[in-house]
Amino acid sequence: MTEKIIVPKEFENYLRPSLEEKGFEVISLISENEKAILEHKDASGIVVNTSPLSKTILDQMPNLKVISRFGVGYNNVDLDYTNKRGIYVTNTPAGNEISVAENAVTDMLLISKDLYNVSQHMRNGDDAYAFDNPSRDLKGKTVGIIGYGNIGQYVAKLLSSFGVNILIWNRTKKESSYGKFVEWDELLKQSDFVTLHIPAVKGTIGSINKDSFKMMKNSAYIINFARGAVINQSDLVSALKNGEIAGAGLDVYEKEPLPMNSELRKLDNVFLTPHSASNSIESFTKIANMDVSEINKVLNGEKPNHCVNGLE
Repeated sequence: MTEKIIVPKEFENYLRPSLEEKGFEVISLISENEKAILEHKDASGIVVNTSPLSKTILDQMPNLKVISRFGVGYNNVDLDYTNKRGIYVTNTPAGNEISVAENAVTDMLLISKDLYNVSQHMRNGDDAYAFDNPSRDLKGKTVGIIGYGNIGQYVAKLLSSFGVNILIWNRTKKESSYGKFVEWDELLKQSDFVTLHIPAVKGTIGSINKDSFKMMKNSAYIINFARGAVINQSDLVSALKNGEIAGAGLDVYEKEPLPMNSELRKLDNVFLTPHSASNSIESFTKIANMDVSEINKVLNGEKPNHCVNGLE
């Protein structure tokens, strides 16, 4: 019997050709909710984006052998439970590093040059805004990179050409020719920009909070292209309103999509994007190829290259 693979509708065009070429039946779902998934409870594999895969769903999928994440973060999957069930959970490290890193640096430039506001005012006929509100150069500023995996490293590489001072904090020490490893407090206190590239795991969830914002310069900005959960969003809103920090560039949030009544939508000192940093054709193609490879390996009795839930 042909094994079924569930994929998100938005990535179907990237996944379907290669999966069908390998002999799998592809089930494309517009919604990744419980009802939609369990209409195909006999599936052997599933490609998941950011929607949660609960124990309730997994309990009703007896044939499931592999969950492949379309991206890097995997906090939407219960790793302990999948481990007990013997279900491989894989991700695609380095699949989106270029796109996310480029977006993080783009936010720094947009903020430094105040380009969003300049453009909006010009559209409304106010050419004087740009002259009355001069921008700042990135050169000479200090950028703190929290998390030095593939994305953080590429951010540092890109920034190296801008003449900035780069400080780095990582859970484990690594070598870097682009910046200096420092302690957490030092990075927060010295940085003009703090850019986050850490996973949402025990020890990092809520690690950027009111204490962090009190340590940061009033003129500093925080950039988050990691996961919304690493920042205490209520503390962030307070810091932005009270001037404890100058502003933020955000692509991820505690709740996604960001609710229309969120305070973040009302603040002028926040540049918002809808968790779209990895949305490039090149990134999607690379990620899809990695997902297909991992699924094919598992369903052919081989070990995947990027298992994240500890299965041997």
